[in-house]
Amino acid sequence: MIKLSNILLESANLYSIDVLIKTSTDINKVDVYNQIRGLSLVVVVTVEQNDFLVGQATDKFEYSLLHIKYLVYDEPHADIDLIKKDALITTRIEGLLQFIPRYKTIKQKAKY
Repeated sequence: MIKLSNILLESANLYSIDVLIKTSTDINKVDVYNQIRGLSLVVVVTVEQNDFLVGQATDKFEYSLLHIKYLVYDEPHADIDLIKKDALITTRIEGLLQFIPRYKTIKQKAKY
């Protein structure tokens, strides 16, 4: 587990990215969002209400667009890929079927 004191002592950058997720309708989406918020390196997760994505939902799948702020120690693409791997494989968030980062939306927010 990463401690706040360790984070403050290391050089880190805060980046944001948009991520499209696909979830199972069997699982509460709020639970999935909260578990993503709990992943290492993730700082803030904001859900964008999107009528188009709501219209794409089926009986088995739902889609959501998340704005994620995350800490970067190496490279923004590599660290979001670590978060993706954590969500889908390491931690294995139940009900999360796809985690699709929109790499073109990566923006640096702050430098520490």
